[in-house]
Amino acid sequence: MKHRSTTIPLLLWGLLTAQIAAAQPLAIKAGRVIPIAGKPLEDGVILIRDGKIDAVGKGLAIPIDAKVIDAGGKTVMPGFVDVHNPSGMSQANERNQNVPFLSVVDSIDPSRTYFKESRRNGVTTAAVVPGNSTMIGGQAAVVKTAGRYVDDMILKRHAGLKISLSPGSNASRMSHLANLRKELDKARRAVKKEDEEQREKKDAVEKKNAEDKDADQGQADRDAGGVAKPGASFNAASSAEQQLAAMKSLLRGQMSAFIYCQNAMDVVQAIRLTEQYKLKTILVLGQDCYRAAQEIAASKLPVILGETLVFWKTDPRTGDDEKIVVPKIFHENKIPLTFQINDTSNATLGSRYLWYQAATAVKYGVSVEEALESITLRPAKILGVDQFVGSLEPGKDADLVILSGHPLKLNTWVEKTIVGGEVVYDREQDQELRGLLDPQAD
Repeated sequence: MKHRSTTIPLLLWGLLTAQIAAAQPLAIKAGRVIPIAGKPLEDGVILIRDGKIDAVGKGLAIPIDAKVIDAGGKTVMPGFVDVHNPSGMSQANERNQNVPFLSVVDSIDPSRTYFKESRRNGVTTAAVVPGNSTMIGGQAAVVKTAGRYVDDMILKRHAGLKISLSPGSNASRMSHLANLRKELDKARRAVKKEDEEQREKKDAVEKKNAEDKDADQGQADRDAGGVAKPGASFNAASSAEQQLAAMKSLLRGQMSAFIYCQNAMDVVQAIRLTEQYKLKTILVLGQDCYRAAQEIAASKLPVILGETLVFWKTDPRTGDDEKIVVPKIFHENKIPLTFQINDTSNATLGSRYLWYQAATAVKYGVSVEEALESITLRPAKILGVDQFVGSLEPGKDADLVILSGHPLKLNTWVEKTIVGGEVVYDREQDQELRGLLDPQAD
């Protein structure tokens, strides 16, 4: 009995101390804070509690029980947001061209190198989106770049549906677009029929129960028509029904459309589709889409620039070479910039990093403030997760990066990456990086 009486309190004490440790606040004393949503602060303090930002300011009182990270002389800002990348999946696409009911969540692997490199490079949030080789691909998801299991990482499960206007090797652009319209028209007819049936049900219920105050059951009956809602899984009886449910969700504006445009004519078609089917479109642009900058500006649709921002083009008639600077063209047309990266094996060094894309834009006339917003708050807004991430504001997730210097300087390093108030990357503990920089080090 004595043994039991001493063991139980020890167990309870262990649980209690574990809870206290989990709830321990965190304070970051920074040389400079760039909140994005406000002006930079010199010698600022960020208070974090329960994975959320509690306060940001100068001269804040630090709780006596807080763990303190001394980032004096360093820069702290929100973690970067990778707005479009298939690299978190085990493979970029299914072989089938028309799979709107599939979700990247089923293919995300938290152990992939992409997530480790993201943390090393200060990326804390990523939209995992099917690749461009498709017609109607699967559904994208927004995830944190840290987590042991997929469910721990998910920020937004149904972030959008991937559509590509670039035909496969065995199809023409004409047939590709015709097949796409066929699927959209089918879904639109289904939505129209469903709406008519719901209106008829509503009229019948109101006529029969004009004095009935119990409207909840009537609303439930009207909602039972199978309309897919954000966050719900598409549990239809067949793949055809699953396809239709996902497409109806797209046309009802419950999911965005990531539309990949390989060239300028694809942009024109994407804008037409957006207007015709009332889509919530995000334009994912190829290298030559700069030619449609004026049309994009008029459409006011959000854009994701291709990873190649500067290149040379030869005029086929004169033979003259012209330097194309994509961010400059879009900036001059007053189109808000958002960047994507290419982290494949054949990528150029600069196109692998969001900070480099932003720095390239600054080189050609974009302001530093605009460039930093283009890799933090703006992509978060495009993805519909800006209430959680993208800026350092009280109540938002404590996802931030501690940098050795200015965010857009070549000699600046990511010192620490923090997700949900937890340090998920520490340069001092990065043995791989240390071995790369100093192979002779023990």
